[in-house]
Amino acid sequence: MKYYTLLLITLVSTLCCAQNTAEVSEGSIGFGLHVACPQSELKDINYDDGFGLNLSYLSRGYPYKSKLNFQMGARMDFASMQSRTFDSIAIKQPASGTAIIGDANVKASNRMYGFFGLVRLNWGTQDNKFVPYVDIIAGHRNYNTYQYVSLNEPKYNPEYESSTLTNKVVYTKRFHYGGSLGLNYRVSPTFSLETSVTYTIGERGAALPLGDIERLEGSNEINYANFQRVKTDMLLINAGIRIHLFKNYSHTTKTPSTNNTNTPKSTRYKDTTPVRDTPSTNDPVIKDRDSTPTTPIKKTPIKIKSDGPKKDKNDKS
Repeated sequence: MKYYTLLLITLVSTLCCAQNTAEVSEGSIGFGLHVACPQSELKDINYDDGFGLNLSYLSRGYPYKSKLNFQMGARMDFASMQSRTFDSIAIKQPASGTAIIGDANVKASNRMYGFFGLVRLNWGTQDNKFVPYVDIIAGHRNYNTYQYVSLNEPKYNPEYESSTLTNKVVYTKRFHYGGSLGLNYRVSPTFSLETSVTYTIGERGAALPLGDIERLEGSNEINYANFQRVKTDMLLINAGIRIHLFKNYSHTTKTPSTNNTNTPKSTRYKDTTPVRDTPSTNDPVIKDRDSTPTTPIKKTPIKIKSDGPKKDKNDKS
């Protein structure tokens, strides 16, 4: 009898403090992988394919709960478009100081990066399992050929940088626009799988396929001047996941208290923290104040013996 009385009191208390909660969509974040396939004139010059990552954010759907709705957001994508290595490159010796022992390797690589504004049109609500969609995107895409020089004997050259990165040997930034066709599969209220195909159309810009980088036989010179000006269209085949975000709204109903007794609250302040008039000699800040910091040794960067790569001055980017 005592057990059932306690259970009844618990149920009554729960009903008196009932809480109504509701979930409202606050957008979603997407993560994915893609295959990057050059198109149009970029494909004609045998520009390298690549693999990369993409990240996107989408707002909630408008109108809310409508079968046909749209979302706004942004998308970033990155791809590594393969690389090529040149062995036994002579290093330029310093005018003074210790001579550099050994030679170096040069790695030339192509990369692609894009940032876009995004509008998505959905045919389905958040309660549907399969939701086809169309994306309309506009923004810019960058193509970058860079050079990475690394010493073959770094342990014998402690005074020099073991590697040096040269960015933007050939660099192009162009406006791109296009769209995507995709399908979203809702695994759970907070998790979805996505697949899509994205095509962007780009203006003409400088692009250098890795196969067009030359090193003359018996020479230390690496020639990056064989780039071409072509349309920079790109096709991406995407697959990834989407995390749906929600905001919880709640309303709590409580019964008014029947206890009218007003308990006075103390407004007195009592400082219980002891005051230290004199700093302790055991304070680690005071103790270490006289110590002299060590200055790191600045290493000298390495350079190729030849004149090195040259950037096209006519590229407007």
